[in-house]
Amino acid sequence: MTTTNSEKQLHPIIASKPMSPPSSRFGRLSLQSMSPDTRSRTRAQSPTMGPEQSHHNETSSDSEISSNSSEYEDSSSEFDDDEPSAIRSPTKLTYLIDHLPENTQSLIRDTFKEPPKIALEKCRRIDDTYAFQMTELVTRSVRIRAPEDGTSKLSCSCRGDGHPCQHLLWLLDQIVKQTLYDDDLGKPLKMNSAGYAEELGDPFQNISKYHLDVLAEGLHCQLVTPDSEYDNEPDTFRAQEAREILSSVYKMDTDEFRPDIFQHIPRGKKIIKRNDLEQTIFRMLLDNHHFFQYFRSLSRPQDTINDSFYKLTLRIDRVLRDLDAPSQTSDLESPHNVPWAASHILGCVRHIRYEIYTRESPLSVREALSAARSLVHILDMVVSHNKDQGSGNAPRIDRNLYLRLIGDRDQDFILNVLNLIPEAASQFLHNIEAILDRIEIYGAPAGYVQRFRAMLGRLRTSSTGSGLKRAGQGQMGGRKMRRTR
Repeated sequence: MTTTNSEKQLHPIIASKPMSPPSSRFGRLSLQSMSPDTRSRTRAQSPTMGPEQSHHNETSSDSEISSNSSEYEDSSSEFDDDEPSAIRSPTKLTYLIDHLPENTQSLIRDTFKEPPKIALEKCRRIDDTYAFQMTELVTRSVRIRAPEDGTSKLSCSCRGDGHPCQHLLWLLDQIVKQTLYDDDLGKPLKMNSAGYAEELGDPFQNISKYHLDVLAEGLHCQLVTPDSEYDNEPDTFRAQEAREILSSVYKMDTDEFRPDIFQHIPRGKKIIKRNDLEQTIFRMLLDNHHFFQYFRSLSRPQDTINDSFYKLTLRIDRVLRDLDAPSQTSDLESPHNVPWAASHILGCVRHIRYEIYTRESPLSVREALSAARSLVHILDMVVSHNKDQGSGNAPRIDRNLYLRLIGDRDQDFILNVLNLIPEAASQFLHNIEAILDRIEIYGAPAGYVQRFRAMLGRLRTSSTGSGLKRAGQGQMGGRKMRRTR
């Protein structure tokens, strides 16, 4: 969605007041710039519930209907093409317009039928002028079509001349950031005339190999499926990220924050939950994409929602769930097989190494622990996938993830990155020792096992007298560090 501002010279004239306990931590969150329309979901909408029925619905939130949206929708049918002389506005005023030119009548009808999503921000007098500043949310649709002549066809609803626009440039930059695994992200990328990096390759083919469900989570974007569109299925990943955002406000472990809300995600359309501000804000985060992005932008860099290492861990978990699930890929997407999963895993490990190795300043204690935790988790998950999957006609290295990444390759998978952060890695020493025990049972190249043992020796030295654990526990914020013995 695009935000359009007018009267940029205006200055804020309204001060927000902090909210009173018990939810005072949300008091600094200003809603002045938000659109009054909270129905921004892309799924199909069912008819609005009547006031008497909603009053008696104990499972919903008893929210009132906005006079600027739903009330107008209920009454918009009163004036149709047979009665063009009068039109009712969103404020429920009726206007006679038959004396106006046809183009003006059409403009008025279209505007009142689908009112723009406008939020008034501020107003002031400037000499002999009254100035009003507003923000309008404009929905844009970018399409990336399968190539017919060797190249994807890109288009945006804002223009039809075939040239890249700001929406296309922005989106493709986000896609490149998520999907570009093999290139050095520290080097400049070459932009082509279509508006994306040449290193990306064909955009449609790139997404089909990466898979849209994995990309959607990296972009913090709702994935619309037949189930979610027609059966009102809640977006579980958005719910998880909403929980990360809200728990960080209270500096709580994500999994411990309001289990009564998140264990059973409501499917109703009502947003306001009386006497429960936290659940109301949670429902707003699920319902309104703009509000979610706004709230996320206010999160601190150290909050779980912004932890890049943790997010890469979630990406691997998603990939492995897809690998283990029965294949449901379309003809346009690559299959959920071992080579596909391995490419994601190796790409995420490269991203972690890049984040560690190319930083201008050293990792903080929290960041180092998060990176080590992610690496140990990825290593553990790969070792756990010492099993054949996929077509029996494929070579075994294409059917066994462990064999492809560790068992049949004398390389430094994960080890070379853990060696960059020995003190943080030493906090997971017992987990790493248990992983090596399993590797020695399953079998691996002798060189890999020797380097693994050498790394463990260094980690044992790093863990002796290290104050990292205590410092890390004090700064973990959103997630607990779990160790097994």
